[in-house]
Amino acid sequence: MTITLGFRNIYGSSTSINLLPDSTETSLVWQSALDNLLETHNDKIFQKNFSLLGHPAYNRSKQHMINDLERSVSIVNIHTEYKIDEDFSTFDQETLNRLHHHFEILQGQLWNPSSFLTTASGEVRCAICYLNHCCHELEAYYDSYEKEYTNYNGYFYYNLLGITDRTDMPLGIKKQFTTDITDGMVYLHYAQTGKTWYEAYLDNDLEIDPSNISEHRVITGEFNLYSGPGFSFPTDSNFTSWLESKNVDPNDSDLALGYAPVATADVPYTELQEILKEYDDFYSIEFNGKKIEYNYRHTDPEYVIMLERMWSKWNV
Repeated sequence: MTITLGFRNIYGSSTSINLLPDSTETSLVWQSALDNLLETHNDKIFQKNFSLLGHPAYNRSKQHMINDLERSVSIVNIHTEYKIDEDFSTFDQETLNRLHHHFEILQGQLWNPSSFLTTASGEVRCAICYLNHCCHELEAYYDSYEKEYTNYNGYFYYNLLGITDRTDMPLGIKKQFTTDITDGMVYLHYAQTGKTWYEAYLDNDLEIDPSNISEHRVITGEFNLYSGPGFSFPTDSNFTSWLESKNVDPNDSDLALGYAPVATADVPYTELQEILKEYDDFYSIEFNGKKIEYNYRHTDPEYVIMLERMWSKWNV
């Protein structure tokens, strides 16, 4: 069964992209989770501020990211005892690593949320979430900007706020992760806090607490779509030595290194990137007779209020 994603431009014109699911064990488990996610969608919110990363999307500019980051830092500083004092007017990977470390402390893990998160209002919880989103958005923005948007790595994230159904990932699926990433690959979304082993290594993240480096543990039905030239994650002695320095066995399949492919886009990345330059607002998904539409934009005045309301119900 095909998965159809709908995108629209600032004028309301729309286009669609089809995803072709694989027939692997991983994909079948994911398709079942996606079908259940759409069946029980209810008032879950697609997070439009964190959907297109690395793309030159006018709908979500660098200034949007900085404005959201500054607003979120201000909310945290005013309404909690935690203080973020860094100047985020300029960015490099070291600065973004520090920003992500603030988020890790404030959020905690999926299986061990922090006291900051559990006692906070919906407004503060939403601001904490934005710290993470803005961090990864800015990382992707600068990576593509440095490549002058030529052969850049673009991503679409289908990620929802309000998910409660999560399936623990069995070892058999973790063994199906790959370090070779291909154009148009659709893969499982990392629906937890922290960084994967590769993210921490490639970011040269000296700020992150070891407890916040974690393998992919759950399946939710969410997914990411990669559009860009194929690449491979490093598997050389530098990476394996780094793992060993963390007392981690590089050959342990439980690490789930790389991505877990589940589907493929039906257009090459050159075409897909051109489409998403103009049609940069995701608004619908259709699969197995179910269609969900998201007729709001991240710039709508009510959008952040929607997120804050959902975050206020987080522990209910």
